[in-house]
Amino acid sequence: MASRPLLPLFPLLTVLFPGNVQPLHIFEERYKLMVRRCRESDGMMGVVAIRRGDEVGMTAEPYDVGTLARITRIDALSEGRINLTVVGERRFRITQLNDEEPYLRGEVEIISDDAVTVAPEAISAIREGYVDYIRLLRRLAQRTERVVRVPDETLELSYVIAARLHISRLEQQGLLEASVDNRLRLERDILRRELALLRRLGAVSTRRTRSSPEITPN
Repeated sequence: MASRPLLPLFPLLTVLFPGNVQPLHIFEERYKLMVRRCRESDGMMGVVAIRRGDEVGMTAEPYDVGTLARITRIDALSEGRINLTVVGERRFRITQLNDEEPYLRGEVEIISDDAVTVAPEAISAIREGYVDYIRLLRRLAQRTERVVRVPDETLELSYVIAARLHISRLEQQGLLEASVDNRLRLERDILRRELALLRRLGAVSTRRTRSSPEITPN
């Protein structure tokens, strides 16, 4: 793991994964200050999910593992508010929190992703499960898109799946903290669980549609 200087931290009620894009709306003065300082340095901040507390008001308690994020777009709004777009790059672990500024900062270590040792056939099954999951979500939402983008590179695949799963923040955080191999195994199990649930929901929805009385205009 490589260390870096104190990193500005932005706590959220969601998890940002490497490669994922996150829009942010900045209106608190402490975070306006943070954004200005990020722009003056390397344009990087740390996005961390909140373990306890809220996004607004008093400082929230973050999880130890977050994602290094690069600011890619800043749109100034009225009353000094800002719309911000960041892209997740790499994971980090907080080794020490620092509250000397109005916003949280942290001493962090960058987490390196290990080589993948999951069997190719297991990865193929995960890819197929992910495609089935996205298609079923779209069908239940009555969306017509047919193409599901599935990354070729396994590390990217693990992060794409993690970001698309409709699961709790606690489970998302577990996926972020896991090694690549463990993340893929967890995703395989979550996909099986969520597919079974969605199929039951789809079956119920179909039965209700078929049993609905036909209504004709007067």
